[in-house]
Amino acid sequence: MSMEYIIIGNGVAGTEAAKNIRKRDSTAEIKIFTNEYFPFYSRIMLPMLLAKEVTLEEIYVYKTEWYWKNKIQLYLNCTVKNVDHKNQTITLKDTSHVTYNKLLFATGSSSNLPPVEGINTTKGVFTLRTIEDVTTITRRAAGSKTVTLIGGGLLGLEAGNSLSKLGLSVTIVEIFDRLLPRQLDAEGAAILQKQMEERGLKFLLSAKSQSIKDDGRTKILELNNGKTVEGDFIVVSAGIKPNIGLAKTTGISVDKGILVNDRMETNISHIYAAGDVAEHKSRIYGIWPAAQRQGVIAGINMAGDNEIYTGTVPSTTLKVAGISLTSMGDILTEDKTVEHIKAKDPVKNIYKKLFIKGGKILGAIFLGDVKNALDIGKLMEKKIDVSNYKERILDTNFDIKGLLQ
Repeated sequence: MSMEYIIIGNGVAGTEAAKNIRKRDSTAEIKIFTNEYFPFYSRIMLPMLLAKEVTLEEIYVYKTEWYWKNKIQLYLNCTVKNVDHKNQTITLKDTSHVTYNKLLFATGSSSNLPPVEGINTTKGVFTLRTIEDVTTITRRAAGSKTVTLIGGGLLGLEAGNSLSKLGLSVTIVEIFDRLLPRQLDAEGAAILQKQMEERGLKFLLSAKSQSIKDDGRTKILELNNGKTVEGDFIVVSAGIKPNIGLAKTTGISVDKGILVNDRMETNISHIYAAGDVAEHKSRIYGIWPAAQRQGVIAGINMAGDNEIYTGTVPSTTLKVAGISLTSMGDILTEDKTVEHIKAKDPVKNIYKKLFIKGGKILGAIFLGDVKNALDIGKLMEKKIDVSNYKERILDTNFDIKGLLQ
């Protein structure tokens, strides 16, 4: 009897799991169910697709041929309605049943909508999460001149930059007092804001959105300080919320996400979770590298091997041409014993900062010069003591590779 594996979700976590099961088991039946209409594509590239810098073909990671070559059955536009873990079957929207030996929840996350009055009911309010979202926003942008973005995080800035390239006047409204509140401190954010403003983007910071009013063609965003922002449409980019609905009704333990152990197992035997939907040690990562690694580990363990997930050092990169930014590890620490090492050149828009505790790098910001970012990331992951070099390490000519030997 060959094993039957079911994966719900065809993002990076689900696809990596399928790949790793297939590597270890050449006869297994592997079925992937997704409610999307497209094979596995790169969500990270959606802002580039919106800006028309890449074609739809170019954002596919695997096209249909890959699935049949690897004997993986992909069911597109297919919603799993119910999981019966006692009988190890799933039920689809069309009421058909499929049985499994092992099941993976890789259901990902949806765009979070903040509690703003009218956000759910007003026409012309969009989020950017899928290829279909890009299609909808592109259509709307074609007849528009102005757009308001709620959220000044990574995706907000990338989407804003894309819409600006399409010729729209863009205003970004951010609740924090700075851009990229998770990736930058105040000083770095000010440099980035200046660069983005030079590209024509407008920003309202420390601005809490209160309600959205529909004035025919115009959407009026009211802020809690009484100010209003007008735009032809609104794009909301305010974080993610894991898609845990199905897991909940299955009886799987959830908190913010599906709770998993180091092997990516849930509390129900034969059921695993990975990616944006998984919560490991109270953490939901919401980033591609973590989802990829968790998918690999889930696949290995589902196929009967044994591999442990030890966490992922968060690392994010802003994808706006001409602006280089990489932020890694913990840069929001309130710990007073953490040392801050800085190197900056405001004229060249360069700002670099390391957060060091007990000789080890906890976090790093690279804006305008990311040359050594990758190597510093390795020092961080390997927890190498840099006490003797900390003053010189941000110097572009310093030989970091020597420390990694």
